[in-house]
Amino acid sequence: MKEQVLYGINPIREALLADPPKLYKIFLAPQKDNPALRQLRELARQKNIPCKFYPPEILTKLAQTTHHQGAVAYQGGYAYVNLKDLWPKISGPEPNVLLLLDGIEDPQNFGSLLRTAAALGVTGVIIPKDRAVGVTPAVIKVSAGAAWHIPVGRVTNLANTLAELKKVGFWVVGADPRGEVNLFHMVFPPKVALIIGSEGKGIRPLILKKCDYRVFIPLAGQISSLNAAVAGSIFLFEIRRQIMGASEMKLGQE
Repeated sequence: MKEQVLYGINPIREALLADPPKLYKIFLAPQKDNPALRQLRELARQKNIPCKFYPPEILTKLAQTTHHQGAVAYQGGYAYVNLKDLWPKISGPEPNVLLLLDGIEDPQNFGSLLRTAAALGVTGVIIPKDRAVGVTPAVIKVSAGAAWHIPVGRVTNLANTLAELKKVGFWVVGADPRGEVNLFHMVFPPKVALIIGSEGKGIRPLILKKCDYRVFIPLAGQISSLNAAVAGSIFLFEIRRQIMGASEMKLGQE
C-alpha cells in the first residue's frame, strides 16, 4: 500500500486507538500547555510507535498544510475491505444497513458521511473504484478519524454489487430528489442498502433502475436541494430510528 501522510489531532488519535494501530511514525510539535498532544505522545508510547518532535514550520512542510494542529503521522495507506469480508455480517436475517456512494468526489462530503455512518452503527460503506474519491488523508481528517472504525469497500461494478445484496435480503433505497416516496412516509425494511449519489448529478440512471424505492426528503424552504453529506445523514438517522428503535440510540452523547 502506498504511504500516506495523516495530520490533525483527532484523526491521529483514532488511528492510534484502532486495533491494530494504523500508524508507524508520528511527528509532534512541542507539547507545552497542550494536553491533546501529550495524550498522543502517551498513546504512541503505549503502542510502541516512534514519536519525534519538530517545530510547527517543519510539520507544515511534512503535511503540506498549516492545518495539522501540531500532529503529523505516516500510515501505510488505507486498507479497503473486500465485499466477501462483510458477508458473514450481512448475509443473515438480522437488521442491517449498508451505505453505498455512487460517485462522491468531494472529500468533505465523503468524510462527513463516514463519520455519520460510524456513529450510527452502519455495517459498512461501499464505493466504486472509478470516478469517486477514496479514503485519503483529507477524508480521514474530515471524518475525525471515524474512517478507522467502519469498513469501506471498493467495487468495480456497483450495479452487480446491488444484485448480490438483493440475493441476501437487502432492499435498495435510492436518495432521489425526484423520487416517489416521502422519506417520512417510508417504512424501511430490516435490511437496507442506501445509495447516495454524486454532488452534481445524483444517482446514475443505471443505478436508479436497481432501486426498490426512490425516496426524497421533503423541504419547506427556498432551497430545493441538500448536499450529499447532509442528505445522507438525514436518511441514515431516519433508517436507524426505524430499524433499531430510538430506545437503542445513545441520545445525549457528544
